[in-house]
Amino acid sequence: MAIALLTALLVVSPFPREVAARSMDGHEIVVADLRGHAVLLIDAGTGDAVKRIAVGGGPHELLALPDGRIVASLEQAGVLALIDFDGVVEAIEVGGTPHGLALDGETLLVTDRATNELRRFALVDWQELAPIKTGDWPHAVAVLPDGRLAIAEAGSSMLTVGEISLEVSELPETVAIDPTGGRIATAGAVGGVLHVFDSEGGLLFEVTLGGRPVRVLFSPDGGTIAVALSAAHEVALVQLDGGVRRVAVSGVPDGLAFSSDGGWLYASDVYQGALTAIDVEAGVATATFVVGESSGALLVR
Repeated sequence: MAIALLTALLVVSPFPREVAARSMDGHEIVVADLRGHAVLLIDAGTGDAVKRIAVGGGPHELLALPDGRIVASLEQAGVLALIDFDGVVEAIEVGGTPHGLALDGETLLVTDRATNELRRFALVDWQELAPIKTGDWPHAVAVLPDGRLAIAEAGSSMLTVGEISLEVSELPETVAIDPTGGRIATAGAVGGVLHVFDSEGGLLFEVTLGGRPVRVLFSPDGGTIAVALSAAHEVALVQLDGGVRRVAVSGVPDGLAFSSDGGWLYASDVYQGALTAIDVEAGVATATFVVGESSGALLVR
């Protein structure tokens, strides 16, 4: 495993944007620019790029680390990029196809479909630990409060929760756990169905959405599940009673991120590089920012 330091390029606000409303002040959005091979820091109130940090490959997933840095999985490059927003990128060459990310205490979990494993890296020194074998094509992973793992296995259309294996909608590429740890959500990109389970694997409800759902995310209060419908150019806002509101967004939605108070939801556009801001209570899109070439995974900080 090789580690290299890269000098990051910091650029202040050269990106074009179209803004319909400016009322999202007070937080910043971290954007994985897949085709731009960069991670962007966006001012939510203006749509301006505060920083652009080149990462040497296409970032697929993002995760905040306890030390304040961001880790991005560069799947095609076989690299984990550790990003310091002061302008330094540490590239950890791990090989394979690193994709989904989660934290398990002081260990970073990384899905790898090349080996059908959940790979493990110690945060203290980034040494690789013994991997965990999975089913076919592990795509996303999340950690329950008791330490059990929820893994979306896209190739076998299974969701594993600890030792339990659950059949789910075809080609699940996503998994999310609500803030209490009591609910688990996944959706099949081909099958088009959202499944919500309790923490023991019991089915709470399912909703047929269609539209190729590629990502699910619980709101901070756990009462809403956002689903990116990439083929429908929509985000579905699903309530725990199964009610659905659909919001039209820019382009091909992929990444999702709620503001800390749950009032705003941001959806990325992996085709044109835009972000759409959604007023969650009203269920309407209020602003679109063009921020990069191909906006994917998102974080709010």
